[in-house]
Amino acid sequence: MDNIILDKYQLKAVKTRRKKVLVLAGAGSGKTLVIEKRIRYLINEKKVNPKDILCISFTNDSVNKLKKDLSDVDINIMTFHKLGLKIIGRKKEVLSEDMLKDIVMDSFSDYTLLSLFNMPKNDMINLIETFINMFKSSGKKLDDFYTFIKKADFKEKKLLKEIMKCFICYEAYLKKENIIDFNDMINEAYDALDKSSVRYKYIIIDEYQDTSFTKFKLIKKLIKLSNAYFFAVGDDFQSIYRFTGAYLKVITDFKKTFLFSKIIKLKNTYRNPDSLIKIAGKFIMRNPYQIKKKLRSNILSKNVIEIVYYSDLNSKIKSVIKEDKIDNLFILSRNNKTLDDIKIDNKNYKKLTVHKSKGLESDYVFVLDLNDKSCGFPNKYKDHKILRFVNDYKEYFPYEEERRLFYVALTRCKKKVYLFAPEDNPSCFVKEISKYKNVLKRK
Repeated sequence: MDNIILDKYQLKAVKTRRKKVLVLAGAGSGKTLVIEKRIRYLINEKKVNPKDILCISFTNDSVNKLKKDLSDVDINIMTFHKLGLKIIGRKKEVLSEDMLKDIVMDSFSDYTLLSLFNMPKNDMINLIETFINMFKSSGKKLDDFYTFIKKADFKEKKLLKEIMKCFICYEAYLKKENIIDFNDMINEAYDALDKSSVRYKYIIIDEYQDTSFTKFKLIKKLIKLSNAYFFAVGDDFQSIYRFTGAYLKVITDFKKTFLFSKIIKLKNTYRNPDSLIKIAGKFIMRNPYQIKKKLRSNILSKNVIEIVYYSDLNSKIKSVIKEDKIDNLFILSRNNKTLDDIKIDNKNYKKLTVHKSKGLESDYVFVLDLNDKSCGFPNKYKDHKILRFVNDYKEYFPYEEERRLFYVALTRCKKKVYLFAPEDNPSCFVKEISKYKNVLKRK
């Protein structure tokens, strides 16, 4: 299998004969390599027709990377977007994501809600937009609004009626322009699948933890109709997209969903030093609802996590860069606004939110926003109560998604991660990490 030697856990995943398999692939464990080798194994050794293999990834960038790695193999590698359009069987324009906000902005009219909920207009628009997106991504229909309204209190009834009005305006616009949005495409594809000729014998999906409920339903139906082998690769530790509808139960309930299935854990990371991945693992597994797993590494560097206390963030960042001679660097924040305030210009330094850094790596990582404010890291703002109607997600452990997000931040680095915290108000995550052995501190 080419010149790359797989470890025994990767090899086990690549050569598994089980029909339904979940590969739990932690940070830096070589999940893309496993997917590539799995596909080559099926074609070269099991003599599977490449046309019978479907590989789904979530972004165009990840699809293009897989296509490049498998450029000599003619298989179906696509996003959910492309799969949905293929099943529908006709070209249809898909609405840009920005358009929903514009339509909600134009449709919103009950300004008494702003004082009733003590919210500025922009926050109210964002809330309505989020509600509609989650409403559609969970497969709900217009009639569900009436059920919600019956269960709501007075304030919520008013808000739900306004959201329903905005939703009706949005759906009318889609119909008038003869276009669909992404959620419609997935829902239409689900309905069209019975009569569609789209079938695959082997279905492989990357970043499985990011799958929404409606995408999960679509894939499950395609697997059943195709009688397909299913090979899912994901990591519950890195499930950080609940706000877009990610449905974590696709991983945590995998064996309940697919009877006689197998879970294979990749146990080696080839990115992070061993001392870092041990601390990151202990941190994430304080949540007893995460699937228990331990990564290990042959990179035996020491002093790889350092808490940097500051009074002036920009000057402290510059001094650490100079003192430690840092070149290749990610500056990661919980919030976009923080990055706007960082005055560092160097082509080797990338400023990203933690969400946007997922899947990427750098020699050095600076993590910001580690203060104990409501909008710090962890972000303490709770979902608006109204969203409970469209999202049955419950946090069983304090800040569990924020904890996963912090785990993602820690595991972007290949050499060392620096945690920047204000001297007078460090976050609870910093206080927790500071108690582990071999964590350095600088003032």
